[in-house]
Amino acid sequence: MERIVAIKAGSVTVFEEVYQQFHEKLYYYFLKRTAAADVAEELVQLTFIKLWRYRSHLDETLPLSQQLFRIASTTLIDVLRRKAQERTVLVDVQQLPEVADTSRHLQERETLDQVQRAMAALPPERKKIFGYRIQGFTNREIALRLSISLKTVENQVNRAIKQIREAIVLLIFFADAFQ
Repeated sequence: MERIVAIKAGSVTVFEEVYQQFHEKLYYYFLKRTAAADVAEELVQLTFIKLWRYRSHLDETLPLSQQLFRIASTTLIDVLRRKAQERTVLVDVQQLPEVADTSRHLQERETLDQVQRAMAALPPERKKIFGYRIQGFTNREIALRLSISLKTVENQVNRAIKQIREAIVLLIFFADAFQ
């Protein structure tokens, strides 16, 4: 609470202490979600810029770490939304008639590669369950085959789909970010 009051008052020294304390934690938070070190570092910087810029809005009754990670989370979401909007404009432009079929074929191939990489990154048991599902087995058949509950199969399939979707979104986001 004292640090929040000090930061709200504009104490650069306390801000630097908070930076030193949380920089590494935030970096790994972003690295886990982006898998790109330079992007993670940039997001850390943006988070601390926002902390300083909006320091007057800090709540003295909430832990600083909670508020800092809330800022981090919204920073990541903001960047992802911005990239998604940029990608939408890019897709619209690419759908113009003069775009060559080879370009579309390359994009489709890259998307397929991204899906395969995302599937390869699944935990072993989830990958096995999802593999059966892709082969056309029903959840019930998978549960019987692996001697696990139907609910476990459903949960693992849903988690696999979510993990693959997130991985693809991040891959597209980072591919767009560095072009």
